[in-house]
Amino acid sequence: MVRLVLFVTSLANAAAGVALASLWFKFRHDDGMPIIVLFVAISLSVQGAYTLGHLSGFWKRWRFPSFTLFVTGESAAALVGGVAILQGVLYNLHPTNGDYEFGPLLAATLMSTQATIGLVYAARSGEFPLRRNA
Repeated sequence: MVRLVLFVTSLANAAAGVALASLWFKFRHDDGMPIIVLFVAISLSVQGAYTLGHLSGFWKRWRFPSFTLFVTGESAAALVGGVAILQGVLYNLHPTNGDYEFGPLLAATLMSTQATIGLVYAARSGEFPLRRNA
């Protein structure tokens, strides 16, 4: 069940990244569309695509150390997503220009949710090198 949920959230991340990148490309000349939007879009797409590759065994067939990089990437995404959620909530408490920013908050929520589910999946898989009889 966790694998299915991780698959769905990875698809959602990849699709949200592509949609956000296309929005940035369309409105890139506006002052309200900073380059960081493109970086968030790329990170969402990479996180989703890499996880889909890991789940399908694509990286293992190429003898790529996918599990270690998967856990490292999901840990970093959970940390960055959590900090971005905190920053978004704090900003929305007292917006500087009266404009609430729910887009970055949604992107951070997608990123950290998929990362948390990925870490749960990694912990439940047999690949995680933990000593069970400590």
